[in-house]
Amino acid sequence: MDELETQLQRLHKTSFQWALHCTGGRRQDAEDALQQAYEALLDGSATFEGRSSFKSFLFGVIRNKTRSLRRRKRLGRLVGLDRIDEPALNPRGTADLERMERQAAVRQAIATLSPRQRDVLELVFYHELTVEEAAEVMGVRLGTARTHYKRAKNTLRKQLMDGEIQWQKTTIGS
Repeated sequence: MDELETQLQRLHKTSFQWALHCTGGRRQDAEDALQQAYEALLDGSATFEGRSSFKSFLFGVIRNKTRSLRRRKRLGRLVGLDRIDEPALNPRGTADLERMERQAAVRQAIATLSPRQRDVLELVFYHELTVEEAAEVMGVRLGTARTHYKRAKNTLRKQLMDGEIQWQKTTIGS
């Protein structure tokens, strides 16, 4: 463990620069990704097997963590999960009706998912687990968890896009 910590300390500056690059210069995202990469290395969920240099292995872990963060944020923005139960206030201080309607649509769409799809989405999005970790928690194979995660995202995307299209048609037609 001491050797690993020494290597991480030695590579910290370049690792952070790489994380900044991977996140498009977003410092907070880079810090989050680097923290997750270090945690994965220190808790053993990412293990160096010597097939490359330690630095390239570490950079691969950082890249994967930044991709994971980006995917979660994109999913959150797509389905509005990042703002559920936080009603927006307009300048007059009243709840934003459109946002509340969107949140209700998200809740409705989530309710239509199978229990496993809801579980994997909850674990990955809200609890920031990888799909692999979610599979372990759920007691299913990784491929099964990936399938449920992908289906959940596709179902939510389709339902919400269809809902937005219908909403736009009704407002345009009135």
